[in-house]
Amino acid sequence: MYQPLHLKYRPKTLQELVGQDSIKTALTNAIVSSKIAPAYLFTGPRGTGKTSTARILAKSLSCLNTKQPTATPCGQCSSCKTIDSSSSLDVTEIDAASHNGVDDVRELIEHSNFAPAMSRYRIWILDECHQLSTSAQNALLKCLEEPPAHVVFILCTTEAHKVLPTIISRCQTFNFRALSVDAIVGQLQKISSAESIAITIDSMRAIARICDGGLRDALQLLSQLSLLNSEITLDSVAEVSGSINEQDLIAILKAIRSGDTLSILQSSRMLIDSGKTPKLILSSLLAAMRDLLIIKSTRQCQNLITGPVSYDKLRSLALHLDFETIDVACTQLQKSEFQLRTSTNAATWLEVCLLNLMLSSKPASKEIQLPTTSQSKQPDKFDKTPQRLEPDSPDLEETWAQVVATAKPGNRELLNRAKLAELSTHSCVLAVERKYANKFQAHLEFVQKIVSKALGYSITVTVKQREEVAA
Repeated sequence: MYQPLHLKYRPKTLQELVGQDSIKTALTNAIVSSKIAPAYLFTGPRGTGKTSTARILAKSLSCLNTKQPTATPCGQCSSCKTIDSSSSLDVTEIDAASHNGVDDVRELIEHSNFAPAMSRYRIWILDECHQLSTSAQNALLKCLEEPPAHVVFILCTTEAHKVLPTIISRCQTFNFRALSVDAIVGQLQKISSAESIAITIDSMRAIARICDGGLRDALQLLSQLSLLNSEITLDSVAEVSGSINEQDLIAILKAIRSGDTLSILQSSRMLIDSGKTPKLILSSLLAAMRDLLIIKSTRQCQNLITGPVSYDKLRSLALHLDFETIDVACTQLQKSEFQLRTSTNAATWLEVCLLNLMLSSKPASKEIQLPTTSQSKQPDKFDKTPQRLEPDSPDLEETWAQVVATAKPGNRELLNRAKLAELSTHSCVLAVERKYANKFQAHLEFVQKIVSKALGYSITVTVKQREEVAA
């Protein structure tokens, strides 16, 4: 029988849990030291491992192959097998959405008084516990605080704010965070290799971004894409997930840059006719513009790109746009989100928004130099080879004056106590009098931020006394 990937590769032990290292460590230590709480509350986004962890904890407490609870349940004893198959007499999973009344809670409390049939503990897993009514949660309070010695409650929820504070105060709370893109990609690589699914690394990253930190959603999408019986590419991920592919977004961005009214209207209409919603188009454009801002602002930002357009394509587009133009476009897109939500004709409003973007975008008269890590020649004062110049050199004096001018008035008094002695794209040396050296060293990180912001790139600042520089 076919088994979905998210069930087939569900973690069986705490060590297999993905992306929740602190929770893994805390629960392992609690089991090893036999410090088992009467009630646990697992909260976090969907698909991050809450219910899976609840089952693993239940197996760890109930495994019959050891005399004490173990962090590595065998998975072979009758207790472990019945928990995996959801048929255990001692571990009961309750869907709180359909058993949310006071009578259901009363029945649970009555049954909790019975001793376990074959395990050490009688464990109750309440999934989506926020669905319990207020009166049902209040009825559960006393039993959560002082349950029978053999009972452990594990409450799971995606909306902890709907759980009564009095319930939360009686539980050990573990917050499951959304998984990082790298964590999801690593798991997708393992599973696609085990299942012989052909997929590119860029496609894996696209899946991870689409799923917003939920591994279950990522595996569901991978399973669906594997049915295409061909290598999974960025285009196939966009088609199946309903997102916008890279080529379509690039066409719109180029039309905005060049002021091509016909192309921008045709591109937007083609996307809408293909089933893409105006809201999706707008949010995808906003993500691309955000990435352009990042590229214009810093170097080595490949890992910071979150939109559907690749780093190389964005970098080539950024050469022809200045920072102010991209910033204005982001502001315009953000303002248009509200109009799209309230407009009776969202498609028309999207076209108006795109035309406004085109009018506000002014192509640069020449290519703009971006921050780079290449070995290309830079202007003399920013050459990668450190320049050992005299502190009174006109170039260094002028550069330092610009740095001081960009600082806030309250910081200029400190900066005026120094002179720029050496400068390169990686580092600079400040010469200060002996009596101010300790003060600069104490505020070195702060001074480094001011200098980096003024020069437009990250730089390491070293402070030396003027006597040392002169020597």
